[in-house]
Amino acid sequence: MKVLHTSDWHLGKKLEGLKRIEEQEKFIDRLESIVLEENPKLILIAGDIFDTPIPSSEAEKLFFDAIKKLSNHGERGIIIIPGNHDSAERLVASKNLAKEFGVIIYENVLEEKEIGTYGKFQVEKTTKGGVILNIDGERAFIYSLPYISEAYLDEAYKNILAEQIEELGEGVEESLSYSQKIGALLKRGLLEVECENIPKIIMAHLFIMGSSGDGDEREAELGGSKGVDINDLPEVDYIALGHIHKPMKYLKKRACYSGSPIEYRVTENKYNKKVLIAEVNGGLDTEIREIELENYKPIKRYEVEGVEEAIELSKSLIQANEWIYLKIITDRWLAGSELKELRKNKNIVDINVVYRNGNDLEEVTYFENGELDIKESFKEYYKTFDGIEPSEEIVELFMQLLEGEDE
Repeated sequence: MKVLHTSDWHLGKKLEGLKRIEEQEKFIDRLESIVLEENPKLILIAGDIFDTPIPSSEAEKLFFDAIKKLSNHGERGIIIIPGNHDSAERLVASKNLAKEFGVIIYENVLEEKEIGTYGKFQVEKTTKGGVILNIDGERAFIYSLPYISEAYLDEAYKNILAEQIEELGEGVEESLSYSQKIGALLKRGLLEVECENIPKIIMAHLFIMGSSGDGDEREAELGGSKGVDINDLPEVDYIALGHIHKPMKYLKKRACYSGSPIEYRVTENKYNKKVLIAEVNGGLDTEIREIELENYKPIKRYEVEGVEEAIELSKSLIQANEWIYLKIITDRWLAGSELKELRKNKNIVDINVVYRNGNDLEEVTYFENGELDIKESFKEYYKTFDGIEPSEEIVELFMQLLEGEDE
């Protein structure tokens, strides 16, 4: 079975308060063209579809429009799991309509779906967390593990442990790490189909220890306490992972992160964005291919010496199709007119000014959430000299002078 693997769309995500919806629309258009070219039987979306639990209406519309087109009116299967950024309840709100389009959305770990027709294919068998699909005569088992909290994992593992004690008697290991519990949960999910001679696939939203954290992964997970050792994962034909924004492959386990489709941080400009195609033949015979995506609007960082050089650079990049983080090293304060000149370049999302005062350096950031905050910057600058915040009278006088200069 040919499978397309993608994840971490983060629809609705902004950069310093500036919308990225146009770039996300271009990705969806490109994904639709890839699907038409490759014609996969199944699409796996491994979590973090949205950037927040309550996405904007335009982000939701983009998602639902994409799913309808990608499914080809139910001809193609789609399975979706929520990530740590998603509201599982919100994702499954349209599950009855989604079923008509051949879309299976998991809300919970160990959720059992209904047997029957989804779109124009069949769910022949279901298990807790898994389904056997029959799409145009091609069969495969897919086990889905949404993002799982440590508390929920502990509860799920207690149930597994109780089953093992009942089957094997006392003496079963109770004290396992987070990674080992994830491994036990995944292995338990495969037991009911171990005799089925069909490809077996796992989709999960989790953090593999040793993978790069160039995304919005939570600090606790990056610290390793909630990381999963690749060796604890079971042997299956393919493991579709979500959570890490960098495309990565662990070939010995046929486990892959597709990564996010868009460059969401300046640290993500070190690698190309991709979707993955897995030709899953069964018997651990899997061919994995990468399809690179266009970088629709790169995030770039520039560092210049002096205000005049910064203004010249800003002018030269005003038509550039890129998001700009600008760092200015200078020994003087920026005038309001200079800040206004820099602000004409709408691609600049952040201006970080490093002031030299003898041997001391003082940093002030002017752009936050896409807006120029001169008042707060003035307060910070004032504090570098007197060690206290200026009075409201001084602040108001500064703002009046600034307004007069800009007229």
